Amino acid sequence: MTDEFIWVEKYRPKKINDCILPESIKKTFIAFLEEGSIPNLLLSGPPGIGKTTVAKALCEELGADYYVINGSDEGRFLDTVRNQAKNFASTVSLMDSSSHKVIIIDEADNTTHDVQLLLRANIESFYKNCRFIFTCNYKNRIIEPLHSRCSVIDFSIDKNALEVATKNYKNSYLNLEAAYNVSNKDTLYLYNAALVATEAKDYNVALGFYEKLIELGYSGISMNYYAVEKESGKEQVFQDEKSRNFSVDVIGTHDSPRDEMAESVEIDILRSVAAIYKTKENFLKSIEYLEKAKLINENDINLILLESNIRWDMGEVDAYQRLISKALEIEPNNVDLIFNLGVVNADKGNFDDAISYYDKAIEMDPSYTKAYLNAAALILEKEGPMIEEMNSLGMSTADYNRYDELKIERENLYKSAIPYLEKVYNLENDNLSAARTLKNIYSALGNTEQENKYKVIVAELENN
Repeated sequence: MTDEFIWVEKYRPKKINDCILPESIKKTFIAFLEEGSIPNLLLSGPPGIGKTTVAKALCEELGADYYVINGSDEGRFLDTVRNQAKNFASTVSLMDSSSHKVIIIDEADNTTHDVQLLLRANIESFYKNCRFIFTCNYKNRIIEPLHSRCSVIDFSIDKNALEVATKNYKNSYLNLEAAYNVSNKDTLYLYNAALVATEAKDYNVALGFYEKLIELGYSGISMNYYAVEKESGKEQVFQDEKSRNFSVDVIGTHDSPRDEMAESVEIDILRSVAAIYKTKENFLKSIEYLEKAKLINENDINLILLESNIRWDMGEVDAYQRLISKALEIEPNNVDLIFNLGVVNADKGNFDDAISYYDKAIEMDPSYTKAYLNAAALILEKEGPMIEEMNSLGMSTADYNRYDELKIERENLYKSAIPYLEKVYNLENDNLSAARTLKNIYSALGNTEQENKYKVIVAELENN
């Protein structure tokens, strides 16, 4: 696969013993290797300490089929969980040596509450075939139902060890930069230095590398040389045709050679620069580089979504809505984008349009909890003006009649919110907010049976 060509991935440790770890933690992972299997894991510790590297090394040594999802991906992660992760987890591994498949959720503490609930459901649905490894910087941001289904390994190290880990990243990109300076023709060194600096979150350094690549007109277009390692059955990339052919024809460790022209990375470089400037809140610079990237491909979905996030941060709601609508033309089945249009319209006071988008999201994905919650909240927002008017009425016959009208309207409002809230509770039976709201609504409607039902539920949830 082409992503193996990226330096930071290519040169990650492949074995637990090669990872820099406290001895006590290393022994835990070695025990997993000796058993030949792993439980669901939650790896917690500060950034840059090597949690993801260890997770991948563990899978490599176990011969497990694994798939990595970045929990920090904006706007699209829920859709990824529902589709790609679900498809991966639900199929039987094609690798004879694999006892189970593994999904690695990197930076899981950056996922939302509903995403974590979905992950919990996936753990339970696919426990026979798939394990989950979650990495997080702050384990208190992982919901208890998910936390409780994992064995927790705390990567707590002292300050000196953390400095070493950070220094290793820095040394890596400095060595790559030095290699480029020795051989300026091989700009791949500089590109990989930019990738590693980005991985290390040394954004100023990464920015310098990317801008140098742009100045040089680097595209990344080159011929890649692949062959399948016989022992592992995995395809590997080689630095050149000569070394690939040597492995295939001379020493015989590989077969199935193939060549593939690498695609241009120009748009990726420009997008990376735009994203870095976004982290600096230099939105005008972000837009400047996005405009350059759009000259290459204005319909690149990642460009559109990045610009939409920038426009939102800039307070340009109309531009955000336009971009999300454009993204939907490219990905019409992206339920997150539909939901986002509901949020935008609610923010603009377009009640009916917002509800329509929430209903459409629910139609596309009946388990989309956020849409039910937002629809119910939007409906109940109408209660405020009604109550205010009811409290302002006087003692005249007309006022009494108007009060009765408003009372009926409020009851109808409650009744229209109930299906959404009931669905939320059915999907998330630990959702205290939904249960409390249902209890209050049924009390207001005089439905004693349902009120008492949710009284019990609320009490149980509050005590847990």
